[in-house]
Amino acid sequence: MLVLFGGLLASSAKAAEPQPIVSTSLCGDGYVLALADPARIKALSWQADGSLSLAPEPLQSKAGAWPEAEKLLALAPAMLVLGPGDKQMATQLAQSRGSQVHVLPWTNDFAGIETSIQSLGDFLHAEGRAASLVSDLQKRLAKLAQRKQHRSKNDARSLRVLYLTPTLGTAGTGTMVDAAIRAAGGQNLADDLGVSGWGQIPIEQLAAHPPDLILKSFFTGGPPSAVQFRSNHFVLRQIVSQTSSLEIPGAYWVCGGPYLIRAAEQVADQLDQMVKDGPS
Repeated sequence: MLVLFGGLLASSAKAAEPQPIVSTSLCGDGYVLALADPARIKALSWQADGSLSLAPEPLQSKAGAWPEAEKLLALAPAMLVLGPGDKQMATQLAQSRGSQVHVLPWTNDFAGIETSIQSLGDFLHAEGRAASLVSDLQKRLAKLAQRKQHRSKNDARSLRVLYLTPTLGTAGTGTMVDAAIRAAGGQNLADDLGVSGWGQIPIEQLAAHPPDLILKSFFTGGPPSAVQFRSNHFVLRQIVSQTSSLEIPGAYWVCGGPYLIRAAEQVADQLDQMVKDGPS
């Protein structure tokens, strides 16, 4: 009886121990970094040491996970966090070996981000940290709303904001970029021009309807074709040179995740400055 009781105590203590976590995507990395103690992180995605990652330097050495059966077998994760779109078939073998698996949904707004934080917090047994993170997010969104009201008292203009990639990619209604622009208090020009979701804006339309602020992402990197396009396209260079612009780190919106609020705050900072400076 004593032996059995001792065994039960040992088993219970082992179950209560924080279990190591593996994340297979940049999106998952962002959530895991926000919710888990660094000591629990066994591996981050294969992109965790790249330019689109916000992993601190000590954790960049843990890059290398991806949702392939061979890799997951080698890592033997106790807790596995998959990003939106990750191959779930590859995790079946890991599950058969005892891995617990959580799949993050794709989300395009802050309400969805809050839900994802709470759900992953439950999975990781980090409910308190998740509640604190959601509370902080809500406070920061409320602060952005106050800043928008303050700007409107000083300047009645509705500042038009356009997200733009080097190949004229943009983001309209129903995207996380749109959510960040709206939270910051800007008017998404892509919406006004009829863009829904992810799309492209014709250069002629951009020239006829220039924004007040261009949000640039991936202009400091990207494939050679994109770099060549942006450097040689006269109209694009002219519009960008004549318009206020802000480079948002791509890492802030690789997906709808905890870091999206940072993008919204950077946009709000720029809008505040533009109102302070007055019409150009």
